[in-house]
Amino acid sequence: MDRPTPLLRRAKQVYETEGLVALLRRSLALAVTPFFRRDTYYLWGNTTSAARDLNEADFRPSIEGLTLRAVSSNRDADELEAEGLRFRSYSTRFDASEALDSGAIAFCIFVGKELANIAWLALTQKAKDSLHEAPFLVDFSRGQAWTGGAWTNPRYRRRGLQAYNNFTRFDFLQKRGIALDVGSIRKGNVASQRANAQFAGRAYAEGRYLRILWWRSWKERPLGPPPKLDICRITQVD
Repeated sequence: MDRPTPLLRRAKQVYETEGLVALLRRSLALAVTPFFRRDTYYLWGNTTSAARDLNEADFRPSIEGLTLRAVSSNRDADELEAEGLRFRSYSTRFDASEALDSGAIAFCIFVGKELANIAWLALTQKAKDSLHEAPFLVDFSRGQAWTGGAWTNPRYRRRGLQAYNNFTRFDFLQKRGIALDVGSIRKGNVASQRANAQFAGRAYAEGRYLRILWWRSWKERPLGPPPKLDICRITQVD
């Protein structure tokens, strides 16, 4: 029997974790997205030094069988699958294989063999573009990184997984001399806003994205002064 296509695997994953209503909603959004998309975001900034004086143990959830893995290549993803850790089956609006080939890094939290939480990190414009998120400016040349594509399995929401992922990611960046992590959070996503606020993060602008067929519009409204940029340069990540 032929193996299921990536789209069918994603549909199965959404059905198993979020139910039939969520699957129908996602299917409708997938059908409409190529023609129309409208979102409102908060643009969020976190100084990565916020993780420097914090203890990992204070953020690691007490969930049995929890492991965190950073995936920076398709080879890493294949190794996870060989271990029985289900990475490629989770649902995304972008091509995860293309994102990894473009330099994006996925910080994944597993509970047993199941993906419980994920957030994507980009250190270059090419990596950010591969994730098809809000098109706001990130100054990668001056010590900024970008985070997006965060998702928590409904079975493990409100357990502190996103905050733990944030701590691990900020620690990773801070040790590499990257001063600021920025991202966009949908206005209604209060849980992600709270997880970022634990690390002295703040929303500095509201962004509105509209796409109709090939026409695109992005508008920002400041909510305060932009995050201060250090002059740190991005270093090569092994």
